[in-house]
Amino acid sequence: MFYELKRGRVGFITFQELQDDYVMYGFPEQTVQECQGNPYNFRSNTYVVADLMFMVLDLIDLLNPFGEKARVAFYIRSDLCLAVTIRDENGNVQKLFDRVIKRYETECKGLKQTEPEKVLYHFLDFLILDDTKFLENMELNMSVLETRILKESINPVFINEILAVKKELMYIRNYYEQLIDVGEVLRDNENQMFSEENVKRFVFFTDRANRLKENVRHLEEYTVQLQETHDAMLDYNLNNIMKLLTVITTFFLPLTLIVGWYGMNFSNMPELTWKYGYPGVILFSVLVIVFCIVTFKKHGLL
Repeated sequence: MFYELKRGRVGFITFQELQDDYVMYGFPEQTVQECQGNPYNFRSNTYVVADLMFMVLDLIDLLNPFGEKARVAFYIRSDLCLAVTIRDENGNVQKLFDRVIKRYETECKGLKQTEPEKVLYHFLDFLILDDTKFLENMELNMSVLETRILKESINPVFINEILAVKKELMYIRNYYEQLIDVGEVLRDNENQMFSEENVKRFVFFTDRANRLKENVRHLEEYTVQLQETHDAMLDYNLNNIMKLLTVITTFFLPLTLIVGWYGMNFSNMPELTWKYGYPGVILFSVLVIVFCIVTFKKHGLL
C-alpha cells in the first residue's frame, strides 16, 4: 500500500513482498538478510549508503514487555519511506502505521503536504507517545510495593516481585537504547537527505528517548532501594526476635540461679526445713520477674 507525498511516496509492505521486489526497488540484498537476523536481542542495525538509509526496529508492548516482539524495517530515501512488516502477530505495527496516515489525512492537510522523513518521525513519535505515563504508573506501583514491605510482615513474595520489576526495567531500557541509536543515525543525516527542519525533529525524538531511558534508570535505582528496604526489614525482624529471646533468657537467668542455689541441698541450709520455704521461694521468684519487667520497661526494652 503506497501513498503519494509532497516529495515521493510512503508505503507499507510485507516481508514477502520485499523479498519478491527488493531488486526492483534497488535495495541491497544485505538489507533483506538483516531483516531476518537474531530475533532475541534488540537491534539497532542501520545501513547508510549513497541515497539510502535502512534500519530494523524490534518493538515491544510495555504492558507485556516479554510478549512476542514485533519487527519492522524502514527503507528511507529522499523520495521514499517504505515500512516493511517482518513480524507483527498482533497487528500493532500496521495499526501504528495506519494511525500515522490517519493523522495526516485528518489533522495535517493531507499526505501531499509532507515528506517521507516526516512520516517516519511521526511513526517513531507515536512509539513513545504514552510511555511517560506508563513509567509514572510503574513508579507508583513500586511505591505501593515499598509501603507493603514496610507495613506488612516480611513475605518471600516481595523479593520475587522486586526481581521481576528489575528484569522488566532492564528489558525496557534495552528497548529505549535501540530507539536512541536509531534516532542518532537519523539525526546525524550522513547522506544529507533531510532538511534542517526535519533533522531537528529527529533531535527532538532522540532527546525524548534519552529522557525515557533516564527515567528507567531512575526506576532501576528504585528497585535497588526496594531490595535494601526489604533486607533492612528482614534485619529489623531478626533483631526483634533476638531481642525477645534475650529478654526471655534474662528473665530465667535469676530463676535458674535460685533453682541451682537451693538445689545444692546442704544440710545447714535453714530454708530447706523452714515451714514457708517453698512458698517463700515462689514469692521471691515472682518478685524477681516483676523487677526484671519494670527494669526492662524503664529502659525501653519491652
